[in-house]
Amino acid sequence: MKIKGLVIATVFALSSISGVFAADNEAITDQTGWGNSAGTFQSGFRNFSGTGQVGIRNSSTTIQHGAFNESGTAQFGRRNDSLTVQQGLGNVSGTLQFGRGNNSQTYQSGVGNNSVTIQH
Repeated sequence: MKIKGLVIATVFALSSISGVFAADNEAITDQTGWGNSAGTFQSGFRNFSGTGQVGIRNSSTTIQHGAFNESGTAQFGRRNDSLTVQQGLGNVSGTLQFGRGNNSQTYQSGVGNNSVTIQH
């Protein structure tokens, strides 16, 4: 059983919460800037979550339950928000935001759902 978790946070007023349970879950968080916040909760096994944020007031929350769920969030710029909730098996979600005032929400349940959001 191996549990992987990596959290990298730089600069000021950053908060990052990562919860990894069961086996082979992996979470990567990279934050730079001011007032960034990221939370990752994973339960089950072989879930992957990667979050990268650069800029001002970015926020990201990823909750995954089950197995083989994958989520990636990259935010650049100002006041971006992203929430991804996945439950079940084999759900894939990717969100890329850069610019001003972007907001993205993804809810997936069941098996084999896919979601891609790109905002400029």
